[in-house]
Amino acid sequence: MKILFVCKGNIARSQMAEALLKKDYNIDSISAGTILNKPELGELIKNLPLTENLFIVMNEEGIDFSDKKRKEVNEEMVKNADKIIVMAEKETIPNFLSENPKIIYWELEDPKGKSLEEWKELVKQLKDLLKNFVEKGHHHKQY
Repeated sequence: MKILFVCKGNIARSQMAEALLKKDYNIDSISAGTILNKPELGELIKNLPLTENLFIVMNEEGIDFSDKKRKEVNEEMVKNADKIIVMAEKETIPNFLSENPKIIYWELEDPKGKSLEEWKELVKQLKDLLKNFVEKGHHHKQY
């Protein structure tokens, strides 16, 4: 079973979900970003430093984020995933991903520029969503 988490920049939401799912439920997962598919923005975002608040909230969960690298979502990742959880804004989603029947959409606001308390709230939301996802058995193949 492999879960693919997708957000806009693969800076926060998707990487956090990937790390939390692995840590809390030992379920294989990977994360990637959609905006890296847009060359004019991809180069800019690839070089952005990860935010300090990300390191703080993940450290509080016992997760070391110091070696995290951003990845661009590609067709092979989509093909290899059993379920795809998309947190990206719909306008950034590439065509090869947008109509996939394996997708589950989670509405989670991008934490970029938010306060530490808002980052902590995002962790709580992610943990609640992941718990619900696992408890409902969505991580098992259903097709």
